[in-house]
This record gives sequence, structure tokens and C-alpha cells, in this order.
Amino acid sequence: MESNLKFSVSGLRGIVGKGMGAGEVIRYSLAFSSLFSGNLALGRDTRKSGGWIKALVEGTIISTGNNVYDFDIIPTPALLRLIGILKLDGGIMVSASHNPPEWNALKFAFGDKLSSEEEVKRIQGNLDRDVNLGRFGRVFRLKGFPIYFAHFPKFDLSGLRVALDFQNGATAGWVDEIFKNLGAEVITFRYSGDIPENPEPSREKFEILDNLLKEGKADVAFGFDPDGDRVICGIRGFGMLSEEQTTALALYSCAKNFAIPRKAVLNFSTSIISERVLKELGFEVVRWKVGEPNIVKKMEEIGAKLGGEGNGGLIYYDFTKGRDGLLASVLIAKSYKDGDIPKDVLKYPFEMLKIKFEGELEEVLRKVKSLVGNWEVSEVDGYYYRNGENWLHIRPSNTEPVIRVVAEGERGFLDNLIRLLV
Repeated sequence: MESNLKFSVSGLRGIVGKGMGAGEVIRYSLAFSSLFSGNLALGRDTRKSGGWIKALVEGTIISTGNNVYDFDIIPTPALLRLIGILKLDGGIMVSASHNPPEWNALKFAFGDKLSSEEEVKRIQGNLDRDVNLGRFGRVFRLKGFPIYFAHFPKFDLSGLRVALDFQNGATAGWVDEIFKNLGAEVITFRYSGDIPENPEPSREKFEILDNLLKEGKADVAFGFDPDGDRVICGIRGFGMLSEEQTTALALYSCAKNFAIPRKAVLNFSTSIISERVLKELGFEVVRWKVGEPNIVKKMEEIGAKLGGEGNGGLIYYDFTKGRDGLLASVLIAKSYKDGDIPKDVLKYPFEMLKIKFEGELEEVLRKVKSLVGNWEVSEVDGYYYRNGENWLHIRPSNTEPVIRVVAEGERGFLDNLIRLLV
């Protein structure tokens, strides 16, 4: 059987039936849950495979003597938030996030944070150890939204008309209820049904939202990935924006609405636009490894409360210790109502290129050597080359068996890169 199974800070991820099977689910769930003796949260997104995988995980957790707090269908950031609110020991989220519907994953949380590189090693080191299954935990089935919203910022969004596209994912029934409870009028699309073939949020996938905004029939609009850790936004009169612009707007609004130390962490693949916005607000910006657990760990090291990844992933440490598309959407809506959307973000001049390269890392490096030979380089996370505001990031993917190549800058630079790689 072909195996696409991958285990990293992004969890245990693979195509169901081609590596991601019942045996792997039980084995990794057992290795994780046997590290604890207490209370673990459990949730899933809306993938067809989610129900039976969650059932296996639940049985495995209680077999190790831990109690399960089962929230069923829930966005990943909401699960992390509830772990913190309820002071649970950790949890498992059954979701492959932005991957196609045939994929699924186990995301492991230690406390209210997704597993770090060190914690991934702890799970790996526990995979083949004997586990004493002599006692059994209990299952508590909870409705998470009332608890979650009781601890949500109470912004006044009355008078706003908000359009939401859930791509039939786990944010349906969560984000719309947040906006309604904050006073906004809500229009929803793709509320239930099958997750689309490619649910990674990008502006071309939300044509209905784009038209509503350009026609003035909505003030702001948001499209979510299946588990809600990422979001893409749109603004009345402009239409849908890119995920990079969304991240910049979310970071800006978070910095304006909360008292935050002037330090922030962005991953190497995040647009210069977010860096510019933060520096204009007086922030020191540190670049670090892709993957929200990596960003969160670096934030803790330098005392930052704000971070993000340019795929629409805001991280506000005092609310959710991971990417949070739910909070990001509300913050951007708040900025719009306040008349405080930075125009530089809406009219950003540079372009970004993203390529999935199905080959070896060394092959990519050889191809681009002539283009970036004398640039500054960091090898903290793959290879990050920079020359002014032109940059190139090359690294193995955390979630797929490919090499990710991300670049941004002037058109001539990008054209040369395309010529070398495509």
C-alpha cells in the first residue's frame, strides 16, 4: 500500500487508506495519551473520515485511564481555547486542516498548545513502549460554544453586514454565532456538505463573496479552511484580498485593540506586508520557522504576544496559542467598523509566488543558485534568501511530501525564478 503518512509539528497526517489507517490512529493516539494521567480534549472537523477516527481516538484515550472531554465538531483554535479555559491537560484534534478531503490528521496538544518539535519526539519515543491498560477513563460530551463565547472579546459589531463561507467545514455554527452575538447581520455560504477538493483558502475560491463585496452588498467577508485556523478576508468595494493581506490586517487590528508588547514573530514565508505593518506600529519583528508550534515557542522565548503566518494565520498568545481564524475575522471586522483599515495593505505593490516542487531539496537549491548566490541567507528553516524586500524561502513541507518554494518581490525577480523552476 502506498503511504503518504507524515508526522511533524503539524501532527500525524496522511491520506485515509493510504497510510492513515485504523492501526496508525490507535498507535499514535496511544503513544500520546499514555503520556498523560488526567483530562484530554477531543474534537474533529467535518471530513467523512472524522467520525470513525474520533471514535478510535476516544476509545484509546479512555483505555489509558484518561478522561475525554468530547466537543465533536469544533474549529481547532476553539478546541485549544477551551483546553485553556477548562484547564485540561491536552487533547487531540482530528483534522487535516487545509488538505483535500481524502486526507485526515491527528493534531496533538500539550496543554493548550499544539505539539512542539520536542513533544513530537516524545510521542515518537513512546510509540513502541508497553502501556498498562488496567484502568479506564470517562467520556464527557460538552457543547463548547457557550463556554467559548463567554470568554470572547465583546466588541460591538452592530450595523455590519458580514458574509461567511465555511467551505462546509467546522467553523459553521461557530463563526456565524460569534458575529450574530456581537450584533452583526450575517450571510452564510457552504454551511454543510462535503469539503471541497482543494479547501486551502485563496481569493479565487470565494467568487460569491468577491461579487457581494464589489457590489456593496456586504461590508466584510471571510472564507475559512475546514478547521478554522486560517481565514481569508474581503473588504467592501475591494473584493476578496489575499491570505497575506488578511494576515497583515489581522495583526494590525490585534495590535490596535489589545495592549501588546512591541515584539512579534512571523515565519520566513510570510509577506513583507505584515512586517511593514508591524514595524510601522513600532514592533520588533523576528522571523522564524514555519509551523504554528514553532512560532509560539519563539514567541515565548522572546516575550512576544503577537505572531502569525502569512496563510491567514493570526496568533495572539493571550487568547489562543496557535493560529486563530475566528479571532482574526472578528478583529478585521472591528477595524472595518472603526474605519481603521490601513490603505497600504489594500494596495500592496509586490507579488508573491508559491510553488510545490516534487523533487529533491538539493535540486531546487542548485537551480536557484545563480539567482541568489550573493544574497543574505538563513538556514534556520530550510533556506531563506533575502535581498532588500526580495526574498526566497525553500523548505520541505510539514504537511505534504513536497518542497515548498515561496518568493516575493519585484516582477523581474519572480519571472527569473519561474524560468529556473517551472
